[in-house]
Amino acid sequence: MDHVMNDCGAEPAVAVAAPGKVGGIGSRLPDEAVNLAYLWTGLIDGSCKVEQTQFSAQTCTLVVSRGHRASRARAALGQRDLEILNQSLLDGARKPVAANFELCPSSIAEILRRSFAFMGLSCWPSRIPLIVVMAAHARHAQASLATEQRSIAKDQPRLQQTVSVSRPDSELAGYLSAAEYAVTRLLIEGKSYAEMGELRHTSPRTVANQLASAFGRLGVSGRAELLCLLAKRQVAQWQSRPVSPLVVQPPSFATVEPTMSFARVSGERRQSRWLT
Repeated sequence: MDHVMNDCGAEPAVAVAAPGKVGGIGSRLPDEAVNLAYLWTGLIDGSCKVEQTQFSAQTCTLVVSRGHRASRARAALGQRDLEILNQSLLDGARKPVAANFELCPSSIAEILRRSFAFMGLSCWPSRIPLIVVMAAHARHAQASLATEQRSIAKDQPRLQQTVSVSRPDSELAGYLSAAEYAVTRLLIEGKSYAEMGELRHTSPRTVANQLASAFGRLGVSGRAELLCLLAKRQVAQWQSRPVSPLVVQPPSFATVEPTMSFARVSGERRQSRWLT
């Protein structure tokens, strides 16, 4: 079960989940999704900062500190930067965002890097943590998020919290080969090709080939689209929308449009698609 806990022993500074309609569906997001939505709100308004990201076999975890706005003034993200940030994480592709805002991809990358730094992340867009992408999607799915939040304890202006959610990439185990699944999980964790090769006792070229095969099966062109796809599938489950079993796609090394379908590696291969 996903959870939010306060490492300092005080009352968590997370907003209380409130009933509401989500994305036009008259159902309430589960608490873990609402907590992620509030986390995203805190990250973009400057009230909390990322301290650490962690992965285990079953969970991805984000450690954040809250109360930053109470201690010192910080410039907020500009509206345009925020729109670029949201669109990039929700769509999983930079080139269309660059075209929409009439900017070059390198400018989009710099805006994203600057936005991540505002949140406390010291990474380039290609290494954004999965849980942060999930938080952006959770906030987008929560159409009417209550604005009430529990106040931060006055004697703890740097209240630290740990937010953990189940890894949505676990479902890939039945749809990729063992090698493809292993390197894909490491890529999601933010490892470089060299680091993956060292951990897997193989060459970076072999890692690159295995990832190319995995991307072809999953119908994505890279890590950003993969994270976006996993987040969208998780949101669909949160909203109790039908999420069809992952289906077969033959491996392809060409750049393809992202889909909600994966390639199963077991038994006879079949060709079909599921509706989102």
